[in-house]
Amino acid sequence: MRVPEETLQEIRTRTSIVEVVGRHVALRRSGKNWKGLCPFHAEKTPSFVVNDERGTYHCFGCGAGGNAFRFLMEAEGLTFPEAVRVLAERAGVKLVTGREDPARARARDERGRLRDVLDLAARYYRHQLVSGRAGEDARQYLGRRGVPAEAAEAFGLGCAPAGWDNLARFLRAKGVSLDLAERAGLVVARESGGHYDRLRDRLVFPIHDASGRPVSFGGRVLGEGEPKYLNGPETEVFRKRELLYGLHQGADVLRRTRRALLVEGYLDVISLHVHGHGNALATLGTSLTADHLRLLRRWVDEVVLVYDGDAAGRKAAFRGLDLFLAEGFPCRAVLLPDEHDPDSFVRAGRDLAALVDGAPSLMEAFLSDVAARHDLGSVEGRLAAVAEVVPRLRAVTDPLARDLYLARTADLLEVSEAGLRERVARARAPGRAPAGQAGEAARPGGPADPVERAVVACLVRDPAVREPFRTRGVVGWMRPGPEREAARFVSERAEPPQALPLDGLDEPVRQVVTAVLVSEAPAEPYPVLEARLELRFLEERRARLQREIRRASADGADGRLVPLLEEKKTLDGAVTACARRVRQGR
Repeated sequence: MRVPEETLQEIRTRTSIVEVVGRHVALRRSGKNWKGLCPFHAEKTPSFVVNDERGTYHCFGCGAGGNAFRFLMEAEGLTFPEAVRVLAERAGVKLVTGREDPARARARDERGRLRDVLDLAARYYRHQLVSGRAGEDARQYLGRRGVPAEAAEAFGLGCAPAGWDNLARFLRAKGVSLDLAERAGLVVARESGGHYDRLRDRLVFPIHDASGRPVSFGGRVLGEGEPKYLNGPETEVFRKRELLYGLHQGADVLRRTRRALLVEGYLDVISLHVHGHGNALATLGTSLTADHLRLLRRWVDEVVLVYDGDAAGRKAAFRGLDLFLAEGFPCRAVLLPDEHDPDSFVRAGRDLAALVDGAPSLMEAFLSDVAARHDLGSVEGRLAAVAEVVPRLRAVTDPLARDLYLARTADLLEVSEAGLRERVARARAPGRAPAGQAGEAARPGGPADPVERAVVACLVRDPAVREPFRTRGVVGWMRPGPEREAARFVSERAEPPQALPLDGLDEPVRQVVTAVLVSEAPAEPYPVLEARLELRFLEERRARLQREIRRASADGADGRLVPLLEEKKTLDGAVTACARRVRQGR
């Protein structure tokens, strides 16, 4: 799909990048910009900046940057044509496209075809629940579980009828290839040929991506059978470790509260939403991963685990402790009474909000659990407790937090803090990265030259300086690298800052342009910056010339030495004049 540049510019003009990014990242105003935690790398301090006026974002941690098209491509895994279509539809811009290479069109359409068949399946499952005779058992089950029709609609709940190939026959009747449905995870190929439905006689839970479109489905058995819950496989549009159930439905509450309640099941999420806890989320049949924490950091400042209070619930809660400690991500834990799970607790009218507000840290809950399970009145019991705690203390990356946890653990287990500290030090893995460095991204290629970066900023902000930059050959004074290529690119454009076409740029060049788009204006005017570049260029040239003069003098090559000395005399004058312009600030 080839979209004319004027159409792309109309989409950019009508699109608020703050709204686009805000669907994925919790943003807070910072002067003229908006800031948040980068969605593309793990960070603890916000370095991700969005400028709505120029329609640009940039992360000063990992260098990611671009416009609204680029953000959707990176955040939602869309192709450029898909991102254009999404934003055009939101902006009310009609697309008029040119010719496109057939091979590229087929590759672009594949993900779109998968999404379309998933949309069709979602509508099929939903119809079965709402209107189909086969959905009667599912409707009764939802009634028993206290799920109102409004919640079932908000989460798009559906029903997969009993029988082997109801969905397969429906899709085939709609002209959908079952091979495509298999790639979407909806049907399974028989060894003997043909396909059967993956979900049968189950309540169906659509799994939505960040834009709210279904990418897979989970199902709970309605009658007898195993497994109790069945999840779709990973596909080209579905990665379990990159999604959380309930995120799409709870986005507004998560932004407002800056807190996520993490539970274990689909119905727990829905029940908590029904009872006023719209920030409840769940993983998709997998343990919590670093990718999940990276996703959560975009939305919230802390996580509260709300798990069953039995042994299995405690084990599940503490399984993620090392991860939270290593990432330095605040996490607290609510361990419910043995007879309750989150769903039954809120349906019984109990006050979950009070438990959440008073919940101890996950580490504190773990220490209390260890102390309760071991005989601290005996030497053996205390040694066993220490052995269980040491690996967790070793996982803490923040030095101050580690000191505090060491003191607390020594006090709770009634052991020497110095001895405990020695145990942790001996157990520490060799070659470990210093605290605070885990997951941090550095700028590719080393730090930018501040003068060259400032020159690029002037070129971006003020189109009037682009012509003198070109005619005076200033690009030749810059060193090879992304700043020089960014300056070359911008100097050849006529558009204002917000209209610069960033989509086709190489990544390092785009990073430079987006960085200056969201930064403050340079402290010095363009003529002074140009003079600084010229002065550096002349001084480097003079240094090279001086080396040639020394070699010619050592070789006794007077014929070569005289013109070199004359050139140096001229160059000395140019350096003096240029240095004067820099000092005078003009």
